[in-house]
Parts: sequence; structure tokens; C-alpha cells
Amino acid sequence: MARRLIAKYLPDTNLQIDVLLGRGRKRYSAEETIVKDDKTINLYRLPKRKWAAQRWLKKQNYDAYLSIELTYNYVLECEPDTNKKLILWIQDPRPMYEWDEINTVKLFPETNYYDQNIYDTVHKLYRQNRVKFISQGHFLNQKAKDLYALDDNVSIDYVPNPIEYDESFKLSDNPKENLIIFLGRLESVKRGWLFCEIAKRMPDYQFCVLGQTFREKHKNTDIMQSYYDIPNLHFAGHVDGDVKNEYLKRAKILVNTSIHEALPISFLEALSFGTLLVSKRNPEDLTSKFGTHVGDVLGDGFDKVDLFVDAIHKILDNPDHYDAIANEAISYIRSVHNVSAFQTTMQNILKEEFPDRYNN
Repeated sequence: MARRLIAKYLPDTNLQIDVLLGRGRKRYSAEETIVKDDKTINLYRLPKRKWAAQRWLKKQNYDAYLSIELTYNYVLECEPDTNKKLILWIQDPRPMYEWDEINTVKLFPETNYYDQNIYDTVHKLYRQNRVKFISQGHFLNQKAKDLYALDDNVSIDYVPNPIEYDESFKLSDNPKENLIIFLGRLESVKRGWLFCEIAKRMPDYQFCVLGQTFREKHKNTDIMQSYYDIPNLHFAGHVDGDVKNEYLKRAKILVNTSIHEALPISFLEALSFGTLLVSKRNPEDLTSKFGTHVGDVLGDGFDKVDLFVDAIHKILDNPDHYDAIANEAISYIRSVHNVSAFQTTMQNILKEEFPDRYNN
């Protein structure tokens, strides 16, 4: 999100964006990396010593910070200006009740990274009137209020994630195949083993796993290896760019077996190509609008595989209805998640928050 979209589309003649990656290894100086992608992006890791980080930030004199959720607070702790504002983009707030649900998985437990210190930092800044909240989904707002102990009437602007979709894509020119895909990292919270179990019960359809292990690789690999011999199940590994898009163009359904999700980018990418959804999660009601919502599936999920199988049949057994819903999905993504709307919305927020600095 930061590298491919924010740093690519937000900078203009009024706005420069640097990417700060927290504490570095050098004690007294910042580590700088220049990434030349669609635009040149400066990435920094702050000095390890706090006083050196404070001095470096004072010299940089940033007008504000933009954080996609908040996973560390070292930068904010080192910022010497006590009036500096944070724009916090709510993406996946996880109050403890979300972790209680995640922790029902026993086959391979997810590492819990709940950090009250970080959430207290946000609450403190909020009480100091130093946080502007924006959110990728209305359904996440209450979770953010719970996690950061915010007032019910807190102002939260809706800023949907932008998607770089293929404007030339037409469903009528790209016939879908009997292909069902899984798109995401192979780790505990994603429960990829359920996708494999679904494939075993639907031998007449092709299934493909798009993704690889990330954290705790050996444990994940040991679980998935037992499924490698299923004839209609294929493992493509990590895919990106045009390769990923080709799978999305061909696939009829994206199955999401995760026990927890916010609003996955994979959902938006799939819908942009008219690929419908099957999932236990129903963010912004997208699964029920453009696919089938199977309801709660807790724990390891082996006892609920038939819910996914039935949901897939419900979609595939009605091809005329499929085309209509798929085209509605494509239209939705293009109207709500287009890059131009994202640019305009974010620029308006910046102008409202920093009218003097942004226009000088």
C-alpha cells in the first residue's frame, strides 16, 4: 500500500512523501534507501539511539505522519514537536475479541501481536487532538473505537483503498474457466488447509493456491505438503503483476478461508475482474453482494468444509446469474475504488487539515 499506491499517487507539487520504517541498526545516524519504482521513494530507518532519532526528525521537520494502521510507535515517540499530527488510516484494527476468535485455531496457532502500548499511544494523541482518523471500511470503525478507546462521536472519514484495475477488461471478452483460486499468504490465520479440503471434495473443478509461506515457514509447509498429491489442486507459489491478473481473469471464484480478515485487497482485485467471492467474512457486505457468505467458521474449520462446497455450487450452478453479478462487481470497483477518487479524497483531507502548509 505505502510503496505502490500512496508514494506513487499522492505526491504532487505541494506534497512530498518519505517512508519511515522505524528503528534502524545504526546508533547515531539514519539508514537511507532509495527505491526507484514508478516514482523515486526515500525510505529511512531512524537512528537506534532515541536522542539521535529526535534530532534527525527535528531536522526533517515533517508536517504530519500518515500511518496505515499502526504497528510500531518509535517514530511518534521520538518526534520532538508535541503538536505534530498523525493521519491514521484504519485498515485492520484488532481488539482483543478479534484475537479471541483467531485463537480458536488449534492446528497451527497464530502469533499474537496485540500491543497495548501502541494503542495507548494512539489514544494519547487522540486526547491531544493530534489524530485525524480515516478508514477503508465503515464496518471497521467500531473496532477502531474499541481498540483505541475512542469516543462514539469521533470523526472518521471514509477513504476506500484504491485499486489499479484493468480498464480494458470486459467479462464478455474473457470467458471464465472452471477455476477456483486461493490468493494470500499461507499462514495460520488464512487456514489454507480448508481450501485444500474443498478441492478434495470437488474433483470436477480446478483449484489453485496463489501464495507462499511467510512467517513460521516450516510449520506451514508441513501442513500443506499433505495436500500436494490432490490431482485437481495446484500450487503456483507467490504471484504478482500480470501473472496474478491472468489468474484473476480466468477464475470464477476466489475462496477465502481465513478466520480473520479486514477488507482484503485480494477481494477488491478479484472483483475488478468479475471473480466472485466465497468467504466467512463479509466486509462492507461485499461477499454477500458479490458471492456467498458462509457464516461463522471458527477453529480449524474441518467440520464446516461443506459450507464452502455448497456456497461454490450455489454460484456455479447459476451461470446467467453469475454474469450479472460479476458485471455489477466490476462496476462497483471502478466507481468506488478508483485511483482518481482516492487522490481527490486524500488531497481534500490534507487541504482541510493543513490549509496553510499544503497551499504554500
